[in-house]
Amino acid sequence: MPRPTKILEPTKMYNLMMKQEQYDKLAALSEKMQRQSLEQIAVADLIRDAIDVYLAALEESDESENTET
Repeated sequence: MPRPTKILEPTKMYNLMMKQEQYDKLAALSEKMQRQSLEQIAVADLIRDAIDVYLAALEESDESENTET
């Protein structure tokens, strides 16, 4: 049975090397969140969400710098 589609936009695959400790913390958090939810929450979901938050913060920072000048 194929995995359900989670991303409804064009995608790009990327391999990521991270510290084992980082992965373990994310894995524990994803398990906790999955128990509280009705859907699967994978470590990859948490990483994608963190990237979205980071990019939004960068955009907000850029916008505030542009309005100051």
